[in-house]
Amino acid sequence: MSIVDETIARAAADRRSALSEIESKRILEAIGIATQMAEPARSADEAAAVAERHGFPVVLKVLSPDVTHKSDVGGVALGLASKAEVREAFARIRANLSQKAAGARFEGVAVQPMAAAGGLELLAGIVRDPQFGAMVMVGLGGIFVEVLKDTAVRIAPIDVGEARAMLAELRGAALLDGVRGTPAVDRDAIAQLLVRISELAASRAEIKEMDLNPIAAYASGLSVLDARILLEHEVKDSARGRLPAAEAAALQARRQENLRRALTARAAVVIGDRGRRDFQWLHALDNFKGKRFSVQPDAKEAAAIEALGIKNFRAVSEIGEPIDYAIASVPRKLAPQTLAECAAAGVAGIGFFTAGFSETGDPIGVELEAEMKEVASRSDIAVVGPNCMGLCNPGLGLLNTQNLHSGEPGDVCFVSQSGTHAISFCLQAPGRAIKVNMTASFGNALVLEAADYLEVMASDPATRAIGIYLEGVRDGRRLFESLKRATARVPVLVWKGGVTDSGARATFSHTGSLATPAAVWHAAVHQSGAVEVAGLEPMLDAIELLTRARQVRGRGMALVAMTGGQSVVISDTFAGHGLKVPALSEASYAEFKSFFQVIGGSYRNPLDASWTLGPRSAGGQDNVDRVLDILDRDPVIDAIVMEVRPGQQFGGPRHQMDAKDNIPLFDRLARFAQRAHKPFAVAVESQHVPFELRGAIVAQASGLARERGLATFETFERAAGAFRVAAECFERAGARAEAPIR
Repeated sequence: MSIVDETIARAAADRRSALSEIESKRILEAIGIATQMAEPARSADEAAAVAERHGFPVVLKVLSPDVTHKSDVGGVALGLASKAEVREAFARIRANLSQKAAGARFEGVAVQPMAAAGGLELLAGIVRDPQFGAMVMVGLGGIFVEVLKDTAVRIAPIDVGEARAMLAELRGAALLDGVRGTPAVDRDAIAQLLVRISELAASRAEIKEMDLNPIAAYASGLSVLDARILLEHEVKDSARGRLPAAEAAALQARRQENLRRALTARAAVVIGDRGRRDFQWLHALDNFKGKRFSVQPDAKEAAAIEALGIKNFRAVSEIGEPIDYAIASVPRKLAPQTLAECAAAGVAGIGFFTAGFSETGDPIGVELEAEMKEVASRSDIAVVGPNCMGLCNPGLGLLNTQNLHSGEPGDVCFVSQSGTHAISFCLQAPGRAIKVNMTASFGNALVLEAADYLEVMASDPATRAIGIYLEGVRDGRRLFESLKRATARVPVLVWKGGVTDSGARATFSHTGSLATPAAVWHAAVHQSGAVEVAGLEPMLDAIELLTRARQVRGRGMALVAMTGGQSVVISDTFAGHGLKVPALSEASYAEFKSFFQVIGGSYRNPLDASWTLGPRSAGGQDNVDRVLDILDRDPVIDAIVMEVRPGQQFGGPRHQMDAKDNIPLFDRLARFAQRAHKPFAVAVESQHVPFELRGAIVAQASGLARERGLATFETFERAAGAFRVAAECFERAGARAEAPIR
C-alpha cells in the first residue's frame, strides 16, 4: 500500500476528515513535492529535543484535529532560537488553544526548521467544484491573495504548459521574475507542483480540498511550509441509478444523431397549434423545404388548418411517414403524453414550446417535468426543452418564428438557454452579413444539454463559428470536454448570464474560498479554448469578424483614421482591449515618406490620413491602395482597421450627405480585403454626422460595406472588441487552417 493510500485509509478508519499537517506533507513528499517536514512533539521537553536535532531557528505549530486555521487560535510560533524559547512557545500555544478554542483537543505541536530566507511566498491547492469537479489553484501569497485575490484556477488535471499559463496569468507575475535585485524564482518547480497536485486531485476523489499555504519559491526549487488536506470519505456516487457508462454513452450518441436529424429535418409536424395564436408555428414553417404536417384533434381547429393547405391528423401515429422534428405547443398537462406518443411513433426529435414546468417552481409543473423525464429516459428521442423556442435551420426554412430570413444556407451556429436571445441572434445576424446555419433554444434541458448541441453543430462541415448563451450548467465537466473538442475545429464564443460571486460559502481553506463560481467558470472557458463575450452585440461583432475576414493571428494593429484627435483616442481604445498599436517598420516609414501628406496628417501608427487619401491629395483614392498595401506588407502588423466617414469624401467639400458617395471607396476596399494577407475591417464612424441623420446614414453605409464582403463596425470601440476576441480565439485554440472568405 502506498503512503497516499495508507494515510487516507488511516484517516477513514479514525473517522477523520482533516489530515494533520504532518500527514498532508507526507502525501506531498510521496508525490515528489518538497516540504518543510515537521515532526510531532507531545511535551515541551520533547519539542525542545526535536528542535535541537533539527537545528535552530525552528517553528512550532499546534496539533489539534479540531483546529483548521492555526494562526486564528495563536497556534504558531516563529523564529525560535533556543530550547528555552521552544519550551516557552509550547506552553503559550497550549494556553492560547485553551483560551481561544475551548474544548479543542491538544495533541502537542509540530516542530519544523524555519524556511531559508529569500523565498517568494505563494499558495496553491485543490478544491472540488460541484459542476466542474477537481480544480487546481495558484496565487501569490501575502497581500496579493488576502486583498487582491490574485489567483489563477484550472480544471484538473493540467499539463506543464497550462501550469505555466496559470503563472503568467497572475497580475503579480512580474514578481516571479525578480524585482529590485531579488532573483527570479524557479517557475519550472512551481509548474511541476501544480501538475502533480492536479493529477492527485483527478485520481483521488476522496481529496475534497488541499491548501498549501505558504509555499516558499526560490531561484532553484521550492518548499511547502504548511499543508492541509480535507477528505470526503463518503464520496457521492453520481452514477448511482444511472445506466452503465458504455450504455449511457451509446444512448447519448443516438440522441445526438436524432438531434442531427431534427436540425436537418425533411419532415416536420406541429402538434397543438391554434387559431387564436394565428397558427404561429405552422406559419413559421411556411417556407420549409420538407414536408409539413399538423396534429390537432379539435375539429374546428383542424378545419382551419386544412383550409391553409396543411394536412392535419388527430394523432402523430396516423401520419404514416418518418418524422424528423415535432414542434409541441400543447397544454402542459398533455406534455408527458405527447412526448410518449412521439417516442412510440419513432419521431427523431421534439421541441416543447410548452412552458410552466420546473422553471416556475410550481409543484405541479415540477411533477409534470419529472414525468416527461421518465418518458424520455426510456427513449432515444431528442427532446429540446421544454420551455423553449426549439430548433432553427434557416437554409431549410425550419424556423421558430415567422419573421426570420430563410432559404440561404449559413455557416454560424448559436446555442441558447434563452429563447429571446436565440430569436434576437437570428433577427440581427442578416444585418451583419452573418449567415445562420443552425440555432437551438433549449430551455429546461430535459435530456439534451448545451454539450449535445455543441457536439452536433461543431461536427457540421458548414459550421465556421459557434456562439453560446448559458444561464446554468448541469454537467460542467461534460460541457468543458465538448468545448475542447469544438474549439479544436472552430471558434466558440460563450456568453454566460448570472456569473457572480454572491453567496460565498464558508470553506476549509484559502483555496476553497478563492475558487469562486465566477473564477471557476472563467477558468473552464479559458482552458477549453473558447472565448467569453459580455453580450449579444459583442458576440455578433466578433462572429462577423471571424467569418467575414481573414484569420486574426496576432495583436499588432494598424489603424487608419481621418483626424489627429481620433488617432490619439483610438490608440487608447485598442490598447484598452489588450491589442497593440506598434510603431511601423522602417521600410514602411521610408515608403510613406515619399508621398504621405504630413501637413495636417501623420503616418505614425495610427495614421492621420484624410489629406493623403482624399480627393484633394495628389494621388486621390489611388493612395488608398498604396497605404493599405504598405501596411499589409509590414511585418509588425497583424491586422488593419480603416475609418470610413459615411457621406463625406476625405478632405472634400461638405455637401448633402448620402452614403452612396462611399460606394467607389467600398469597392476599392473590398478588392483590397480580397487580395490582402491580413484581416481587414472598416469602422464607420459617425461623429461628423448630425444626430438626426446618424442612424440612417450609418446604417446605409454599413450595409453598403457589408454587401461587398467587408467586416464592418459602427465604431472603433466595437472593432477593438471584436479583434480582441478573434485574437484570443487564435491564441487559445491554436492556429487553424484558414477557411476561404465567403
